[in-house]
Amino acid sequence: MLKGSYTMNKQKLSISKPIVSIREICEMLQMSRSRYYQLVDSGFFPKPLIDERSSRPYFDAALQKKILEARQTGIGVDGSYMLFYAPRKKENHSHSKKKKKVDPVTQELGEMLESMGLETAFEEVQKALDKLYPDGTEGVDQGVVVRELYRFFKQK
Repeated sequence: MLKGSYTMNKQKLSISKPIVSIREICEMLQMSRSRYYQLVDSGFFPKPLIDERSSRPYFDAALQKKILEARQTGIGVDGSYMLFYAPRKKENHSHSKKKKKVDPVTQELGEMLESMGLETAFEEVQKALDKLYPDGTEGVDQGVVVRELYRFFKQK
């Protein structure tokens, strides 16, 4: 009944390993650790076993089965009932606005160039840095880098 990898397609949950950690059981349940602990404290889910050597919590196959059945049926190990929302679908990143992280050094260099009267986007500064310094700017004086960038943009 419960075998193979753990997935949650149409509420079909299954066990993949003989022993799992709290992080892994939360992934199986598609639930946050805090929500999982709330349900353990309420008695809906059983408490994890504790490894004697490392004092880390873990779940053997029998506990995994009880937890997954409780999640699947909505009936806890204490006999209480729980309604679960369907797990959120992962957003398709092509539709969402994706902000690119700007390197702090690139941002600082862009701000310096802006203070010198050059209007440049951070992406342009990064491309210019890649072209002028393919091995990176480590060990190069920042003043020299700013000067070379300024000359690069003025030549355009």
